[in-house]
Amino acid sequence: MRKKERAHLKEDPFQVFIQKALDILKKFRTEIFIGLGVGAAIVLIILVIVFIQSGSVTTENRLYSEALSIKNNDDLSIDQKIEKLSKLESKSGLSSSAKLFLASLYFEKGDLEKSKEVLADFSKSKSKLINEEKKLLEAEILNASDKQQEALDLLNKLLADPKSEIAKDYILLKMAKIQAKNDQIKTAVTNLNRLIDDYSQSYYSNEARNLLRELEGN
Repeated sequence: MRKKERAHLKEDPFQVFIQKALDILKKFRTEIFIGLGVGAAIVLIILVIVFIQSGSVTTENRLYSEALSIKNNDDLSIDQKIEKLSKLESKSGLSSSAKLFLASLYFEKGDLEKSKEVLADFSKSKSKLINEEKKLLEAEILNASDKQQEALDLLNKLLADPKSEIAKDYILLKMAKIQAKNDQIKTAVTNLNRLIDDYSQSYYSNEARNLLRELEGN
C-alpha cells in the first residue's frame, strides 16, 4: 500500500471535521460575531418587553382589586365611591378598572350619559376580564336606553367566545331577562332551560327557574 494511502487511512474523521469547522469559523468570524450580537440583542429586547408587560399587568390587577374594593364598600355612598375612584390613578392616569367601576356607579345612579361619557374614554385594558366587563356594562346601558337588540347582539358575542372570562350562565340569565322584557318569550325560555340544563350547579339556577316558571305561567 502506498505511503499516501496509508496516511489517509490513519486520519481521524472527527479531527478532520473539527479542523474544517475551525477553518470556517476563522473565515467567517466577523459575520458570526455580528450575528451572535444581533441575536443576543433581540433576546434581550424580548425579555425587556415581557418584563414590562408582566409588571403592567400586575399593576393593573392591583388597581382592579383596589377599585373593586371601593365599589363594594357598603359603608360608602355612591357619591363617595365615585370620589374615591376618581382619585385612583396609575402612572398613565386613571386606570381602566377605575373607569369601568366609575361608569358602573353612574349607571347605578341612573346617569346614563355620564356613564357613557366615562366609557368613551376607556382605553383597552391588558386584562381580558376588564374588557369583557366593559362590554357587559355597555349591554346594560343599551338595554336601559331601549336598544334591546343591540344589547343582545353584544351579549351574544360574549356567549359565543369560547375564551370569555365572563360566566356563560350569567350571560344566559342576562339575555333571558332582556328577551323577556322585549316579549321574546320563546327565546328567553330556551336560554333559561339551557342555563338550568348545562349549569345545574349555577349560582343563578334558582333565579332562572323562578323566571322560567313566571314566563311559562303567562
